[in-house]
Amino acid sequence: MVGKSADWKGAEAVMNFLGDRNRGLVWQACVVLALSGFGKLMGAGAHAQVRYALEVGAGPVWASHWSPREKPPGTKVLVGWEQGWAISLTGTARLGRLATAEVGILVADKGAHHTVTAASFPFGDMELTYRFRYLEFPATLRTYWVRVGGTSFFTYGGAYVAFALDNDYTFFNKQKGSASRPLKDVEQVDAGFVSGLGFEVTLGELSLYMKYRYSMGFVDMALDTDPVYIPEFRGVDFPVIQLRNFTHGAVVGLRWAIE
Repeated sequence: MVGKSADWKGAEAVMNFLGDRNRGLVWQACVVLALSGFGKLMGAGAHAQVRYALEVGAGPVWASHWSPREKPPGTKVLVGWEQGWAISLTGTARLGRLATAEVGILVADKGAHHTVTAASFPFGDMELTYRFRYLEFPATLRTYWVRVGGTSFFTYGGAYVAFALDNDYTFFNKQKGSASRPLKDVEQVDAGFVSGLGFEVTLGELSLYMKYRYSMGFVDMALDTDPVYIPEFRGVDFPVIQLRNFTHGAVVGLRWAIE
């Protein structure tokens, strides 16, 4: 049988000296110290997480239209892109170590450039450009996935509602020229979902962030193709096309810690 080592015998002697009651007190003290250290560690981590913050950002937007609906008979639509800008102001609130709730306000450009071929229009393709400016209110949930030093990577998603501030429609045809006008009988409210991903770099109370933003609307907009201001087109049956907004965008901004 292998004998006990000198270290084990010393520890056993100490425990025998303390007795049952004192050994219980020692174990309780160890547990209290361990919990106290854990609590301080968690408290320090919670303190390091900013609870509320304000973000300001801006960046380019590439907008277009989509639709699940069939086009009017005899009408073909080749959908293109229209470039614009977005400016955002967002308030954020931490919900935990990994999640942040966001509510924002944006001024965002949307629209598209379309090439339309219609059987009722005998002069060739129509080049149609729609430009809209919206006041948009998104509500999203941001989830942080990876943190490397002061850099955090995240994804986000949610919904938005937007109200049209202004619009402009331009008609162009190689044979007949161009005309521009605002659209009057068009939906003024848009709604849909928004999602994206990005990263932020923490610099004390300030953070620099960059994110990709994608939005898709679910409201059908009745877009008129009639140029109106070209007199010789009066009486021509121009189609009304049903389309929905969607955009790709990049946003760069700053985040201020409030609390």
